[in-house]
Amino acid sequence: MGTTIPMLMGDGLRRNGWKFPVKIAARDKFRQTTYGELNARVNRLANGLLAIGVKRGDGVALSVGNRIEHLEIIFATAKIGALAIPLDVKWKALELASVVAAMEPRFIILQEDCVGEFAKAKELKDLSSIKAISLSADLNYSGLLDGQSADEPVVEVSEDDPFAVLLTSGTTGFPKGCLATQRTFVFHCINNAIEKGLGAHDKAILSSPIYFNAGRSFTLGIIYFGGTMILHERFDADEVLKTIEREKVTYVGAVPVMCERMLHVLESKKYDTSSLRCLAITGGKVHPAVLESLKKNLTPNIYRTYASTDSGQMAISKPGDAAEKANSAGRPVWCVDLRIVDDAGKPVQVGEVGEIICQSPLATHGYYKNPEATDASFRDGWFYTGDLGHFDEEGYLFVSGRKKDMVKSGGISIYPLEIESVIYSHPDILEAAVIGVPDPQWGEALKAVIVLKPGAKLDGVELMSFCKERLSAYKVPKSVDFVESLPHTEVGKVNKMQVREMFLRR
Repeated sequence: MGTTIPMLMGDGLRRNGWKFPVKIAARDKFRQTTYGELNARVNRLANGLLAIGVKRGDGVALSVGNRIEHLEIIFATAKIGALAIPLDVKWKALELASVVAAMEPRFIILQEDCVGEFAKAKELKDLSSIKAISLSADLNYSGLLDGQSADEPVVEVSEDDPFAVLLTSGTTGFPKGCLATQRTFVFHCINNAIEKGLGAHDKAILSSPIYFNAGRSFTLGIIYFGGTMILHERFDADEVLKTIEREKVTYVGAVPVMCERMLHVLESKKYDTSSLRCLAITGGKVHPAVLESLKKNLTPNIYRTYASTDSGQMAISKPGDAAEKANSAGRPVWCVDLRIVDDAGKPVQVGEVGEIICQSPLATHGYYKNPEATDASFRDGWFYTGDLGHFDEEGYLFVSGRKKDMVKSGGISIYPLEIESVIYSHPDILEAAVIGVPDPQWGEALKAVIVLKPGAKLDGVELMSFCKERLSAYKVPKSVDFVESLPHTEVGKVNKMQVREMFLRR
């Protein structure tokens, strides 16, 4: 009988250290590293962690941004079967204290500018059982790497071992921690290879926060398969476009708001972006007008994924998909079962709107240390997304929006996403959010909250008549408010909860 080889994230880096020893694995603003160097440093860190008592299954939190050390820590914990818990480097003491206390890691690794906030966090909660390790200026992790062997650590790791806790970037207050095993994350890498052609031939840019799954999934995939990863500390549209031209970048991951900012730059400057074979967009709807502009001005090679941290990728729309399906989220990815069900959990007819549920090897195994949240989202092996949508007769998925965003006006269910798509097609609109506000006559009335492009002149009456020409009367907003800016979540989605609060407080 042959041996069954487990699917382990650390094995991808180990193989690439041997296959591509002098190829650049990653570059950030401080340094670059080859696969040979990266694997050796990861092994030294892994052996250093073992030496201070990190055991298989132990939680190791990290507050480290878009830099090579983040990759070193994730792969070092993977090689010894420890659990990586990436945190947001922008969190203040209270946020840090709350999440760390809930996740209960045994160790936390902090970049230089996060050390002070963690010290303040310790004054708010009892975090005395957690050992803090600072990156230190010489990047030797406060001496952790000193004298450690660059040989592979001797630890038996299973593909069912927890690999990482992926924090959700949702808008429902406290972030939930989605538990992913080693096998789950290898599947994330394979899925990106099958659906988007991700591989050793790719040179990719990450400029969204690495601690959110929108960026982490393809970033770790690049390292797993042997491509080159360019890490930008934060998103700067001009800088991303410059880097695509200079480095002949082939793969860029982005959320819709980042795409809109790149288009804004391209209105006045030209960059050669012909090397791009994949612009991977996730984290919300790309409105058809924006999609057309991206195809014309940035690249026609656009892959839009419908995904969440909890479920992983569920559906994908590819460049070759039907042009008339611009509003569609595409078809389910290769390894996922998607269903549309009613409130009783029964499948609905083609064309009928219901809740999207999924069964997938990419989905979380549950919420870390939060069994109540797990029970609320999983039923009979199916993950309930909280999103509404329908399938058409050709198997394309159309997402109507969040269940909780649905507006009931005069007894009719209205999906704001459809109205926002129409509003976004107006040339003067920069951003829009449609919400329901209390109304004595209708129960709820639609309100459009609008950010205009600089210099644009548009009033509410003009916008309502624009909508009237394109929508049924009951879908036309009853009121329009113009604001300087809209609140966003960390990954750049408009934060509907905060928009509602802005108007309900009035």
